[in-house]
Amino acid sequence: MRNGEGGGYEFHARRHTPSLAAAPKSVPQIDGVWEVPLDKPTPKGEQAWRFIVKQNGAEASATILRVDGDTGALTGSFHDGKFVLSHFDGSRPGLMDVSLTKDGTLEIVEAASNRPGRFIAYRPEVARAKGFPEPSDYTTHTTVRDPNEKFTFTFPDADGKIVCSSDPKFKDKVIVAIVTGTWCPNCHDEAQYLASLYKKYRDQGLEIVALDFEEPEQQDQLSRVKAFVKQYGVEYTYLIAGAPAEMWEKVPQAVNLNTWPATFFIGRDGLVKGIHAGFAAPASGKFNSELKDEFTSTIERLLKDGGANKLSAAGGE
Repeated sequence: MRNGEGGGYEFHARRHTPSLAAAPKSVPQIDGVWEVPLDKPTPKGEQAWRFIVKQNGAEASATILRVDGDTGALTGSFHDGKFVLSHFDGSRPGLMDVSLTKDGTLEIVEAASNRPGRFIAYRPEVARAKGFPEPSDYTTHTTVRDPNEKFTFTFPDADGKIVCSSDPKFKDKVIVAIVTGTWCPNCHDEAQYLASLYKKYRDQGLEIVALDFEEPEQQDQLSRVKAFVKQYGVEYTYLIAGAPAEMWEKVPQAVNLNTWPATFFIGRDGLVKGIHAGFAAPASGKFNSELKDEFTSTIERLLKDGGANKLSAAGGE
């Protein structure tokens, strides 16, 4: 078969026949949570990542969980002494080889990703015993410059209507404000969850506001934003805040704001009560469950109280 206009590439397709996986008794058990110490901190200040594996015999799926979210599930099986896992996220392929070494660590080789490399993963208790740093805390990674400063916003929605935090719609409401973008895979995962949260709690006094940052070329027609809102059934307020490079200017109260998404929990008094960096999607297993418990318990607490508790300022207690 040859491609269309300007074509010069010839290829042939044939049905894939998977090779037989190793017998289950010969497959190493790597299921569970691992930690990956890093040689140097990432630009976000991370010193370690989590590596999460779900295994069923010779079949496995895995994801790397960073402070801004996970890589999505890479799936595959055990062949020739290693697990070969892959996925395609819509923009780039992912491929990794995972091997259990004689000393009980995992060797992870990323061959096709935006960060190819070789990593060693340890069980958390082994990482602590060796003195390796822990992965970043999603609830303290981003904070505020002044806990007594109200969180405010004034941005247009997709139809150009200006929406402000001082509008009657938000008066005395608990607000969940999200720094997000439709180009961000983890933001897609969060939007699906937030849509359900909004339906559950809006009649009790919750408002959700997305502060969307899109590339300049996307802002004229906003076709991707409108498709995003339709796809996930977004009924909460969705505002166009600017370009990604403007995030720090447009959300000046936040300190160490560098994850997509970032979720701000705001009490009825307008003050920030908590911030969650990133979004651990279902591929992250228990960390997704813990995140959902955190979100719902925080929202329910803020709906019940008058907002007396404050989030600590940067560096404060």
